Amino acid sequence: MQSAALEWIKHLYALQFSSYYLRLRNIRDGENIRRVQYILNSDVASSRLKFASMLYCDGYLEAAVRVLEDVEMKYHSKVKAVCGSRGLQGDSDLKVFADMLSGTTENEFSEVPFASCVRFLRQEAHCTPFILLFEMNRNITQAEVVRRKFFEKRWMDSAEVDSRPFLYYLQYLTYGGIRDRDNQIHAMRALTSYIFDIIGNCRIKLYHPETALNLLGHCYEMEEDYERSLFCYEGSLKIFDTNNAANWHVRRILRLISG
Repeated sequence: MQSAALEWIKHLYALQFSSYYLRLRNIRDGENIRRVQYILNSDVASSRLKFASMLYCDGYLEAAVRVLEDVEMKYHSKVKAVCGSRGLQGDSDLKVFADMLSGTTENEFSEVPFASCVRFLRQEAHCTPFILLFEMNRNITQAEVVRRKFFEKRWMDSAEVDSRPFLYYLQYLTYGGIRDRDNQIHAMRALTSYIFDIIGNCRIKLYHPETALNLLGHCYEMEEDYERSLFCYEGSLKIFDTNNAANWHVRRILRLISG
């Protein structure tokens, strides 16, 4: 009971302070770095990805690349994606969690084998990749806001994305920033294959498939492949046609195509 209580306190602390420290703009301060490092263990990926995003937005691209490589290494096959905003069928199946621990020793998992979705609040706009700022303003009309369900109203003014697609998207940005073209293309292909299956249908295991498609569409947009970019954005709208930032993206791409 004591061990469980200490573990709960640690993660409650991480939850309480993660957003506060990620809003700090002086990342080079040693004390801030030590505090940020403490909250990285809240799960396998999400806190580290936010830290990598902070490094990327502050221009520390090489450091961001190292953090992302660490996330990719830790994201083993038994890591389970979880989300506090949306649910998928089977999320409450206890057998899934039992299977995650089967065949492991008590100390084999040095970290919690979960990867939460990554959420950026409006106060964290300075450490949020530009394209995700549209997610904080995903509605075109006020009528769309009215249509939001109770739980959607609690998170739709933030940007939220599954950890794995965001990992690949950040890799695309950072490798592009350091002009490592081979790894940049590899990251985009990894993002594409993760989102789509062999016949091109969107995977149902994503909590935020429309946002993942928006990130992929932005990759193609940066590649100036506007037709594929439009395909991704329109695919995103097929999943959710309202309260979806893809409505803004489609308008932008159509303007680019029309000149």
